[in-house]
Amino acid sequence: MINLYSPENELELLFLKSLLDGEKIPYYVQNDHFGSLEIGPKIPLFNAKVIMVHEEDMENAKELISEFLKTAESETHISFSEYSLFDKIRLIFEFLLFGWIIPGRKWSKKKTDEE
Repeated sequence: MINLYSPENELELLFLKSLLDGEKIPYYVQNDHFGSLEIGPKIPLFNAKVIMVHEEDMENAKELISEFLKTAESETHISFSEYSLFDKIRLIFEFLLFGWIIPGRKWSKKKTDEE
């Protein structure tokens, strides 16, 4: 088996596993359950998860994953400059005071524009 891709997080791994399952491409995830412990930094041979596929399935799997990554990157790109001045100040204030970050009105404006 050949290393195909190392996902950034559990959600990305879940999507990639479902894509490979949907195309009936056999795969193995190294450190699948052990790597979920999140015991510190990702160390490649210790706790980083790696999706591995057979050599004959490598081209199909690469194509699937590259399409997914392009789509995910274009849909999830959020720029801080897209927020209004009020939202930027609120985000900074809430982060300093409460330690959390919750996006502002940007999301509700997008939904009303699309409808």
